[in-house]
This record gives sequence, structure tokens and C-alpha cells, in this order.
Amino acid sequence: MKTSAGGPSLLRELLSSEPGWKEDEQLPEQARERSVFQTYYEQESRVLYVVLTGISDTGQLAKACEELGRGVSHAEAHEWWKDEEKLHCMHMLYLFSVSHLLLLLHPACCFDIAYEKLFRALDSVRQKLLPSLKPALKECPVGLEWKLNARPCPPRLLFVFQLNGALRGVEPSRGAGQTATEKPKKHSPKRRLQHALEDQIYRIFRKSRVLTNQSINCLFTVPANQAFVYIVAEQDDDPVGMLLDSLRQNCSVRDTEPSTGSISGPRRYQMMRHSRQQLSFTAESSLGLSGQLVDCTLREFLFQHVELVLTKKGFDDSVGRNPQPSHFELPTYQKWANVALKLYEVIIENKDDDPPAFPGGYPPKLLANMKVLEGYLDADTKFSENRCQKALPMAHSAYQSNLPHNYTTTVHKNQLAQALRVYSQHARGPAFQKYAMHLNEDCYKFWSSGHQLCEERSLTDQHCVHKFHLLPKT
Repeated sequence: MKTSAGGPSLLRELLSSEPGWKEDEQLPEQARERSVFQTYYEQESRVLYVVLTGISDTGQLAKACEELGRGVSHAEAHEWWKDEEKLHCMHMLYLFSVSHLLLLLHPACCFDIAYEKLFRALDSVRQKLLPSLKPALKECPVGLEWKLNARPCPPRLLFVFQLNGALRGVEPSRGAGQTATEKPKKHSPKRRLQHALEDQIYRIFRKSRVLTNQSINCLFTVPANQAFVYIVAEQDDDPVGMLLDSLRQNCSVRDTEPSTGSISGPRRYQMMRHSRQQLSFTAESSLGLSGQLVDCTLREFLFQHVELVLTKKGFDDSVGRNPQPSHFELPTYQKWANVALKLYEVIIENKDDDPPAFPGGYPPKLLANMKVLEGYLDADTKFSENRCQKALPMAHSAYQSNLPHNYTTTVHKNQLAQALRVYSQHARGPAFQKYAMHLNEDCYKFWSSGHQLCEERSLTDQHCVHKFHLLPKT
């Protein structure tokens, strides 16, 4: 399972103990590889967590900004950034190929429509890569359906949103007739937000055909009869609250302490009073944003889906009149590791690909996949390319206006400067420099192909009036 941002902190909420990965596993080996996987196996629940840390995470983002601030042009920075995003998408595609469940953590309480384009791009690349993935799994000890589809099942995608104070200030405060033992309201603001997000996400993905009736044809699925959105309340940084939490932890009653029944006098009263304070702290901590009881923890939300995997029931997420059951397979850890390694070699390391055309470049198949991603994700470059291409004919006309048939280098430079001024008035975006170089080359080719004036001077210091020519051999 996977988290897109803030993965390690989310994993700590899911686990009863601290994740046990090594420090040297948190950073990529090469400077270009900024997407890295971290794995943790929880033996008690038999769940393997795979956390993807990428360019959007705080640590990698800070390092990238530091590197890009060292005199890099806008066009180069944009190209570098988009290449990193495309490589990160390939790592995401790998997770969609080896996981049963995926968690997507979004640091706000509103759905980002950019995910729709991202998932459509991943689905297109997956269909393009599928013929290459099938031979890699031919010798793996897994079922036939897994080999044909290159994944154990259509993974189920769950969304985790953070409130970021969106519901603060609109909730009724505790004490307005509400007690600690009161049941939560049926339509609390948090529950309404959860349902609204689920409806919005489902409608968007259905409209864009990311989700269809048959789950086997989709990149991922969402459950029809279970919650797939969880809202995490923002943690307060109030120092008073932190002190109260510390006080509550230090003043908790231990099981090893003697019961109050065998103690009399002032000591008994103090322990009973201490116990009542602890109960009030516990009741208050179990309340939601408006004093209402929290329905479930993040771990409970996740494990209602995990149980379907561990019991080998699978996901029945197809809808419609004739829903087709999707394949499902729960392998042993050894079988899963074999498949994951094979897919890693094909998707991430590109071992079956041809060598790059030049040192430091990308292999040909990876370049083709990145080109598919570019059509979906790089709208800025696409807009800039179209704008600059439309500006080129106007710049060419400005260069060729009022030109004699043959002209000198000085005239060529003046006309080129005029063409660049016209071009800069209309061209925009990261492709500006690329097409400015094309304009320079086109103007030079026009001048050097029959329009260049001979610039040799006579004895009277006059220019030659003929076009550029070579002297006869002597």
C-alpha cells in the first residue's frame, strides 16, 4: 500500500510501533532518483507497507529547490521538474502493479482535480507497458490471471484527507447541552464532508472513464458499499494542549497500583479523584471536532479493507447489470517478492530496454512512456509549444520584409533582431528559448542559401555588388 505525501507520518499512525526501516534506505542512491520506496512488514497483522517518497515530499522538495536555484534558466528548470514528475509517475505505476490496497494522502480537505489526469496518464502507460510485463512474469510462481494482467488484482484506492482547519470556527462548542456519553449525530459536519468527498470523487472518475462498470479494466477501484474516504483532524500545536497531554500521560493510573478498595482515608480520596480526572481526559480525547465521538481510527478504517484481502474474499467492485468478477490472488511473501522484483526491473530499472542514445540520457522505451505522460501532465509545455509555433510565421515575415535579394551580415543581424522582437511579443512559456533558436537557424539558412552578398572590398573600398561567390582557382 502506498501514500503519496507525508507517508512516514501516516504509517506511524497505522502501526502500533515505530517503523523499522534504516536511515540509508530513505535516500536514493543516485541524484536523479528522487523517488524511493520504503517497506515495513507488520508481523502481527501480516501486512506489508510500501511507502513511496517522491519529489513532492518536503525533504526532496527542499533539495530540488536548492539545486534549481543555482543559476538554472526557467526553461531548464521546467524541463527538469517535469522529468522528475514523470519518473515519479513510473514509481506510482509500479505500486499500482504490486499492491492490493493503496492509500493516497492529500494535505487538504478538498479533492484535487489534477488526480484525474494523473490516473488517466497512468492507465495509458500501463496499457502500453502490459506487453512488456507479461513476459517478465512468465516464470513467476503465480496464477495465470496475475500473469495476464500483471497485477494480483485491480487494487482498491483509499483517500485520506487532512482538515487543515476547514471546519474550525463553525462547529458548536462542547458544553452546549452535549455530554461525553452522547452518541454522534447522524449528519455531523465531518461525516457530511466525508460523504460529499466520496460522491465528488466517484462522479469525477466516472465522468472521465477512470472508473467503469467492469473493475478488471480499471487502473484501480473504489468500494460501492464501504467508505473509501477518511478525514484526519489537524493536530494542534498549542503548547497548553501539549502540556495537558503530557500531564494526562504522566498521571494515568497503572494496573500495578493497588486498587482504591483496600485504601482508606485521604489516600483513597486522592486516588478516586485522580481516576475521575483520567476518565474525563479519556472521554475528551475521544471526541471529535465538535465534541462528538470519532467513528473510527485510521487503522480501523484501513483494516476493514485489509480483512477482505487477508480472508481472500477479494474486492467485488464491479457495478452494472452484468458485473464481471475480477481476479484476486493473495500470494505468500516469497512469491510476492519474486514478482515485485521482476516488475521493478522492467518498470523502474528498464533492464529489458535498449541503452540510451547518449550518456546520461533515458532508454528509448522509457522515453516513449514519458512522452505519453507528457501529453496528459505537461499542459504548460503543450500550450507554450502551440503559442511559439504560431509566432514563428510572423517572425519569419518580419525578417523577410523589405529585404533586397542579396544583403550583408549587418542587414541580416538587423533583420534577425526585428524578427526576435516580433517573436517575443507573441511567444510565451518554457518553449520560448527552444523556438527562438529555431528562428535563428531558419533565418541563417534563408540568408546563406542564395541571399548572401559578397562582402569583399575593392581597391576603392567598395563592396562587391554580386552575391556570395568563390574566386576561380589559380
